[in-house]
Amino acid sequence: MRDYGKIGENWYFFILSRANIFCQCSAKLALFCQALAKAESRADTGELFSRPGALFTFPRRGFLGKSPAMNDPSPKNGESSPPPESASPSAAPPATFAAPRVVPYGDHPLRREMISREALFVMDRLHEAGYKGYLCGGGVRDLLLGITPKDFDVVTDARPEEIRRVFRNCRIIGRRFRLAHVFFRNGTIIETATFRALLAGDEQTARAAEEAPLPSRRKPFAPDPTYATREGLVVRDNVYGTAEEDARRRDFTVNGLFFDVADGSILDYVGGLDDLAARILRVIGEPTERFREDPVRMIRAVRIASQLDFQIGPNAFAAARENAAALAGCSHERMYEEVLKIRRCGHARETFRRGWGLGLFQAVHPAISDAMRGEQGETLHAWVDKAFGQFDRWRAAGLEAMPALQYALLFGPFIEQEAAALTANGMGAFEAMETATAAVLRSPGDLTQIPKAVVLDAQLIMALQGQLARAGEGSRYAERLRTRRGFDLAMVYLKFAASLDPARKPLLDRWLAGPIPETDWSAASPR
Repeated sequence: MRDYGKIGENWYFFILSRANIFCQCSAKLALFCQALAKAESRADTGELFSRPGALFTFPRRGFLGKSPAMNDPSPKNGESSPPPESASPSAAPPATFAAPRVVPYGDHPLRREMISREALFVMDRLHEAGYKGYLCGGGVRDLLLGITPKDFDVVTDARPEEIRRVFRNCRIIGRRFRLAHVFFRNGTIIETATFRALLAGDEQTARAAEEAPLPSRRKPFAPDPTYATREGLVVRDNVYGTAEEDARRRDFTVNGLFFDVADGSILDYVGGLDDLAARILRVIGEPTERFREDPVRMIRAVRIASQLDFQIGPNAFAAARENAAALAGCSHERMYEEVLKIRRCGHARETFRRGWGLGLFQAVHPAISDAMRGEQGETLHAWVDKAFGQFDRWRAAGLEAMPALQYALLFGPFIEQEAAALTANGMGAFEAMETATAAVLRSPGDLTQIPKAVVLDAQLIMALQGQLARAGEGSRYAERLRTRRGFDLAMVYLKFAASLDPARKPLLDRWLAGPIPETDWSAASPR
């Protein structure tokens, strides 16, 4: 009699072995397709097939990067040197740059011990894989100034897909500017970008970038271009180049410094070290052109100069004043994030004052700015200025108010004026305050896209002001208000308003006489 259990077991292992063979062949086929695609993009198909075992046996750089043969630019067998490779049809021919200023290890104060363990891990792994890995941007700048950096960014010659193959804990983000985020268990994220190329500045390239088709809802499968602009604003920037080109593509000279973790040297292609010593913020390239490429750079210039107590270069200052209106072409979500950065930077008041002088605040909040230039302009301007100063005091104390409280403090008098007009037309006080808050924060001309959750929290803070004024001292309603959600934040607003409006001082004293729940700043984190 047949043992069907044994027969079934044999068939199980037979099918399992064939499935394993199929998976191995599929993996090798996938590697081959990736290598072939990379070879075609780099015009080295002949070299790939001519190398023994090249189809499935890759060298250390293999399809993750360039092979030694690709890196060797010298002619062979009397052949002439091949023409340099262009990153894309819109890339400029490789430019010849002067040698960078190299400050060797020991001649500058930057040390490996000052860099986070996660950033060092990323750079070391990139070097082990055969790539370059530099610390860049504000991390190098702040360390040279003796400031503890908020975060560390890495730049490399590895493409985003190659970075993802080196790090399993990696995710590629962005469409306009593709880069890799390397995640760690402690919540640290190391932003790792690829060297960007300089682009040709001729009219033909500019026209091609403007006419480059972009994917849309109607054309979701349209190929995404590597470089594209719309009315001068860069909407795709994924043309890769060299370290020299990447340094000259950055916004300011003090952000164009690289720290090479391999030998501990600092590379300066743009004169950033001299500007650090002179404490001046200078734009790389022609300021008007760079601001039109990305108008948010104007806001970044004001914020960074205020944080570092630098002077903005005269050319950049004039260009920012002339091109403030270009901010209207920026993403509203990105503008919202930039505005939050200003309030969290610890120098919000100085940033506001500089931004007002350049017309940047007026461009971001046009309706509010019109009121600040009206009959009560001096009073309203003093309110907004003091609100920014309050953010700085909280930051110095290690506190960070939720965005809803920030917006309530900044635009409170404008909301109250709008609510008073609605109440005069017969609307209830509570509903009028909610409607006015939404109208002011969601003004059609405002360039920031405030999340709905932030608007709802701000509505609660402002609507409670009327409840605080109507509740009788010692009444049951007053006791219920003390336990209501948002009461602590409403009291923060009332205390701030009473410091500017003496008429509210008696109301504040009445509420301070009773128990007030402690404000939970940890729960008031930004949304």
